[in-house]
Amino acid sequence: MRHIAAFIIPGLLSVFLACSSPGSTGENAALPADSVISEKKLMALLVDVHLLEGGLMIQRNRGEQDSKWNQEAYRKLFRRYHVTRSQFIKNIAWYQKDPKNFTLIYDTVMQRLDRLRKTPPAKPNALKKPKKPASVLPHH
Repeated sequence: MRHIAAFIIPGLLSVFLACSSPGSTGENAALPADSVISEKKLMALLVDVHLLEGGLMIQRNRGEQDSKWNQEAYRKLFRRYHVTRSQFIKNIAWYQKDPKNFTLIYDTVMQRLDRLRKTPPAKPNALKKPKKPASVLPHH
């Protein structure tokens, strides 16, 4: 899995850095304590980033790419985690300064993605709302 992460991480960073303005990543700057994304939150965010990228890749392969939709999808994802794109990029760069720990983080991300891949899809009936018990239904 570490070999996979070695290719994925630079790819993700290149996508985000390409969308950032020059000099805005602040890779060499110290990260203020209130800007640090916890490891747990970063792992969950990275899982969702990979899932989003997978969906976007399918769209690109089908010729359905819409850059405005892509940007909005990332905005919504970052908003859900209460982080900005810039904060995400800076945290990735900051965590990469400790390659051993970052590899452990990414191994966990890859394990979670692998578990999701192996999880069978939900059955259509499982998605329906449960019926109310007869005792709760109004009597006429």
